[in-house]
Amino acid sequence: MALSPHRQDKIYIAATMGYCLGSEDPEEVAYYQQIKEEMKQDREKRNLGISRTD
Repeated sequence: MALSPHRQDKIYIAATMGYCLGSEDPEEVAYYQQIKEEMKQDREKRNLGISRTD
């Protein structure tokens, strides 16, 4: 079963705000870990925000 957009949004907010995930559902945990890994890669590559063009 795929995650609903509402649940994806809740997980995304929890990941970006630094909260723990209160669920043990494997799909939700995998999505949470994916978001956290993308954030870690962005931090390492300095892809934070929108680049200035001026």
